[in-house]
Amino acid sequence: MQEPVLPALPWHGVLFVGVIPIDHGSIGHHQSQRPVLRSFVVSSAMEDRNSKQFSNITIDSTVQNNASEIDFDETPTPSITSIVTNEGYTPSSVSMRTISDIEHRYQLVGNINIINQMEVNQDVLCICYTETYDFLAAGLSDGNVKFYKVSSGENTLILCDAEIMLNPSPVTAVKHRPVRRTHPITHTVIATYANGCVKCWHYPTAQCLYTIRERRQTLGLAYHPQLPKFVTVGDDTILYLYDEETKTRERVFRGSDTPDVMDGHKSRVFSACFNPKSAYELISGGWDDTIQFWDTRQAHSFRFISGVHICGDGLDISRNGKEILTCSWQRNDPLQLWDYGSGKLITTVEPDSYSSLLYVGKYVTNIYIACGGCDVNLFRIVDLRSHSTIAMIRNLRGGVYSLDVGPLESKYSKRILPKFAFCAGTTIFEVDAQPD
Repeated sequence: MQEPVLPALPWHGVLFVGVIPIDHGSIGHHQSQRPVLRSFVVSSAMEDRNSKQFSNITIDSTVQNNASEIDFDETPTPSITSIVTNEGYTPSSVSMRTISDIEHRYQLVGNINIINQMEVNQDVLCICYTETYDFLAAGLSDGNVKFYKVSSGENTLILCDAEIMLNPSPVTAVKHRPVRRTHPITHTVIATYANGCVKCWHYPTAQCLYTIRERRQTLGLAYHPQLPKFVTVGDDTILYLYDEETKTRERVFRGSDTPDVMDGHKSRVFSACFNPKSAYELISGGWDDTIQFWDTRQAHSFRFISGVHICGDGLDISRNGKEILTCSWQRNDPLQLWDYGSGKLITTVEPDSYSSLLYVGKYVTNIYIACGGCDVNLFRIVDLRSHSTIAMIRNLRGGVYSLDVGPLESKYSKRILPKFAFCAGTTIFEVDAQPD
C-alpha cells in the first residue's frame, strides 16, 4: 500500500506528524478473546504506548461559578449575503448560482439556499446543533466554544473556563447526548480539546460541570445512541469509554501486543461511531487507513477494513445498522459504503462533478448523505440511489471540517430534507437543500 499523503489539519502545529501504513487485505478478522468484565474509575493508571510511561486520567467535577469566565460577543451580527447572479455554465444540467460577498465568491449548485451565514474571528473546527435546535455550538481553534442563535445568527455566549484561558487549545469536537424519549434534555454539550481535556458544559448557565483530563491529544468523541455513555479518541491509538452519569471510565479499547495481529489502531484515531441497532458495538477510523470494529465487552477489535484514510468525523452507520459510510481524506475512492456485518465493500460513489478530499460525512436519511472536505472546498448532498450530487456549495474559503443535520421546518412541510449546518474556514453556514 502506498503511504498516504498527510493532510494539512486545521490545528496544524499542535499535532505531531506520523503515519504507520498498514499493508493488509481489505477485510480482516481476528479470533475474539473472552473479555474480562470489570469497571474502574478514571484515575486508574494507563500505559502510554508512545512514551512507555505511566500517566493518569483525572476527572474534576468542580463547577466553575466565576462569572468573569463567561464572555459575550458584542460585535454586530453579520448580514446574510443574498446577491445571486446566473452563470452561463451549467454542469450536469443542474442550475448553478454564484453568491458574492465582499471578498469571496462561491458557487451554489442545485436547489440549495443559504439561510444563515455567521462569521467568526477564528477557524471553526467543529459544530453541532443543540438538543432543541435553538443554537449552533461552534468549537474554535483558540479553545472557545461559541453559541449562535439559529433564529438570528447572533453570537450569544462563549464557553471558556480558567483552564482553557491559561492553556488555550483547539476544540476538536463538540456534541450533545442523543435525544430520546427515555433521555431527558440536559442542555449540555461535551467538548474535546487537543490538550487532552474533555469538558461537559451546561450552556444555559455557562458552567463547566466536569472535566476529564486525558494525557494525550483528544481528537473526537461519539455518544452511545441508547445509554448515557460516550467514547473518546486521540493520538495514542486508544479509545476510552466513559459513563456520563457515574463519571467513570468503563473500558479501554486498544490493539494487543501481538505484532502480526491487527486488532486495534496503529496511529491517530479521529472518528468513532456506535451502531444504532446494537448496545455494544462501535467502529473507529484514523490515520492507519483502517476501520476497526469493537465490542464494548472486550478490549480488542474483532474485525477491520483497510484502505480508508480518516482525518475527521468521517464515519457513520445507517439507521438500520446495516451499512457504514466512510468519507476519506484521499483522492481515490473518498466516498464509500460498506456492509456492516461482513465488512465488504458495497459501492464506491464517484464524485461526479468535482472531487474532494473528505473530512466529514453523515447519513441524512437512508437515501441521502451529506459530506464535505477540501481541495476542492465543498459541501454536498448525494442521492445514494443515483450516486449523484443533488445540491452543492463549492469554492468555499476553507475546507469543510464539520457538519450537522438540523430539523425539518415543520411536520406539515413538504420538504424532504432537514436543514444543514457546516463550517468552512471562519464561516458557519446554515443551508436548506431539497431534491428538484
